[in-house]
Amino acid sequence: MAKYAPLATFLRRQKRAEVDLTFRDIERIVGGILPKAATMDGWWRADPSGSQMPQHVAFADAGFVAEPQTRAETVRFVRMDADRSPSRLEQVDERNGTV
Repeated sequence: MAKYAPLATFLRRQKRAEVDLTFRDIERIVGGILPKAATMDGWWRADPSGSQMPQHVAFADAGFVAEPQTRAETVRFVRMDADRSPSRLEQVDERNGTV
């Protein structure tokens, strides 16, 4: 998880239930280039029957799951613990630039 520890730290600091990041954003956060495999959905999604990869451990450790949109080179991280997240209305308002 060492390479993805900065991403876990970043995600833990987020107050919203969903965080959208581009691959470039993620590369800046981790301080390195994502592997070529990151262009495939399976790299982002944990397989419950398989071994956990370092990136999966980092997301889960921060309380998030990844919803990749690899063609757009973006990932939406969704908080697993809805009790700590702002309401859906607040999220929509933030995205629209209104409060």
